[in-house]
Amino acid sequence: MTHPFPLAGQPLRVLLLSHSPDDENAGASRIYHMLATGLRARGHRIDLFHLEAMGLPREPHLARLAQRLLMPRYLSRFGLRQAGQGYDVIMASSGMAAPLFARMRRAQTRALLVNHLHGLAIYDHAAAMNEAMLGHGRASLSARLITGPAQARWDARGVDAADLTIVQNRRDLGDLRERFPSATVQMIPPAVHPEVFAARALAAPLDRRAPLLAWFAAWQPRKGCHYLPGAFRIVRAAHPEARLAIGGTGASPADLIGRFAVEDRAAIDVLPRISVAEQAALFGRAAIIVFPSLSEGFGLALAEAMCFGLAAVAGATGFAADFLADGREARIVPPSSEHIGRAIIDLLGDPAARGRIAAAGRRIACDLALDRMISAYEGAFQRERFHAVPVQHPGIRLADSDLNSSQMTGG
Repeated sequence: MTHPFPLAGQPLRVLLLSHSPDDENAGASRIYHMLATGLRARGHRIDLFHLEAMGLPREPHLARLAQRLLMPRYLSRFGLRQAGQGYDVIMASSGMAAPLFARMRRAQTRALLVNHLHGLAIYDHAAAMNEAMLGHGRASLSARLITGPAQARWDARGVDAADLTIVQNRRDLGDLRERFPSATVQMIPPAVHPEVFAARALAAPLDRRAPLLAWFAAWQPRKGCHYLPGAFRIVRAAHPEARLAIGGTGASPADLIGRFAVEDRAAIDVLPRISVAEQAALFGRAAIIVFPSLSEGFGLALAEAMCFGLAAVAGATGFAADFLADGREARIVPPSSEHIGRAIIDLLGDPAARGRIAAAGRRIACDLALDRMISAYEGAFQRERFHAVPVQHPGIRLADSDLNSSQMTGG
């Protein structure tokens, strides 16, 4: 467990602990896969583990319960078993390693402890609760009172226990610097998937004539899904030839189609789970990406679509809030069917303006290259490991019993 940090410029040994299912095409897991691949290509030694390795119960119902309520305990106990292998950096997301980090900070020499935030849960929770209050979705009692607030607390504990917290947007950066003035917080935007980035060169010209709209996001209230059916009705009243492709929702086609007006249903294609190549093919055909999210840690699907030259109609959050200006690189609109629908009509009715916005947005999105993200993480790891100064007393050997306290379950 006790070991000195290597000299600057030498390869690092990094342990990445993801509490998300292992899926290189899914948002949270995708970041870890890209980071591991990029760092390995630069000679660093990377071990990456996902949810499946954390020792959750085998019975599905118990596994879901443990994942929602006890994930810090399971992830920290798993990390404990790995931590003695001489890592220079240990990174986990959303405060899930806070119990482990809190114990490791007492060691005389140890790894740099990095807390990674895909997005502060408190904002996602607030957006979901607001939509539920408006009658735009349902929120279970457990989500209202237990899982939502608990995740917000773990986010905070992760910042408090880590040497470095990495966020993906300026909203979270400002929030944490205000609430934790002594914490080291850095913003590193994620990268567009390399396959998507490479395929963008094959996309059709920016002045695409077919009025194909794309929605590519989970079908959740905080993603603004309530407003899409009404917006599409407004669009088709003005442009009956418009079509809509929906992907990445996690919902069944039958459930989604029934939410739209009867006269619009034949113009909608609900895509099954698709590969990165199929996602790229969709983005290569569509003219507009509709992404009216109320809260995002970043919103990679929006950036990836814009790499292909889709003009964007987006909510003011994540990537859109930090990098895009209304009328210049995208249309940034409030969450309402009227605003979304009218913005789409404006873009469909003015191909020249749509082309200018798409081209400007594409330049911004294409800056999110993998090499830039890897350099930012590598630099942060190399720099901050020398700034982290552990308490100087004899090193403490961690045992499973150290992780059985009430802090493991939020008590």
